Amino acid sequence: PQLRGIKFRGNYGQTSAMVAGFDHARGEVIITIDGDLQNDPADIPKLLDKMHEGYDIVSGWRKYRKDHFSRVLPSKIANWIISATTGVRLHDYGCSLKAYRADCIKAINAYGEMHRFFPALASMTGARITEIPVQHYARQFGISKYGFERIFKVFSDIFSINLIIHFSSRPLKGFVMTSLPFLILTLFFAILSGLATYLNWTEGKGLFFLFASALNGMAVVNLIVLGILGELVVGTSDLAHTQMPEITKEIISVNSEI
Repeated sequence: PQLRGIKFRGNYGQTSAMVAGFDHARGEVIITIDGDLQNDPADIPKLLDKMHEGYDIVSGWRKYRKDHFSRVLPSKIANWIISATTGVRLHDYGCSLKAYRADCIKAINAYGEMHRFFPALASMTGARITEIPVQHYARQFGISKYGFERIFKVFSDIFSINLIIHFSSRPLKGFVMTSLPFLILTLFFAILSGLATYLNWTEGKGLFFLFASALNGMAVVNLIVLGILGELVVGTSDLAHTQMPEITKEIISVNSEI
C-alpha cells in the first residue's frame, strides 16, 4: 500500500480538502474518517461489508455519541430537518466515517461547506445510501472548532442544499415558487387599495396599500426574471462539470506498509 498526502496552498476548509482527496484517490471505494480519534478505524470493515450489499454510500451513525449536549441536540435537530427536506433519511449526517464508491462521490460538484451533505447531493445521481451504527469516543485531543456560531451556518446550508437538490435543473420553477408569497401579498394589498378608494378611506391608507402592492409586485417580477436567467445558464452550461480552482500545492507519496 502507498500513503499519499496532499499539501495545500492554504486553508480552504474541510469540503475543499475532502474533494481534493476524492480527486486524487485511486481506489474503487473511498473511506473518510476524522483525525481526532473519536471514530474507530475498526468499523471500516463493517462499512465495506454493508457496501457489498449493493449500496453506493454507507454512512456511520454515532448512535451513542460521546459529545456535550450542546452539540448533540442541535445536531439531532439539523439531521431531522435535512432528512425531512431532502428525502435522504440518515440519523447522523455529521459523522465523517463514511464509505463511498469512487465513481459516485467524484460525480458530486461540492463547494463551500457541503461536506455534511454529500449523501443528499449523491442522491441526485441515484446513489443507494444507508447507514450503520459505529463506535464513538469522547474527544481527548485537540479542541473542536464547531460551536453555536456554526449552527446558523448549517441551517443556511440546509436551505441552499434543498435549492440545489430540488431546483438546480429547473431554476425557474424554484423562483416561481419563491415568488408566490409575494404574489399573494401583491393581490392582497391591491384589493385593500381598491377598497380604500371605493369606501373613501383616508387618502394615506390607499396610497400605502398601493405602494405595498407595487413593492411586492416588483419582487415577483425580479424573482421570475432571475428564474429565466437561471434557465438560460443551465441550458448553456454543464454545471455538473464546473471545476474548483486549483488549490493543491504538492502530492507527497510515501511507500509504507499500512
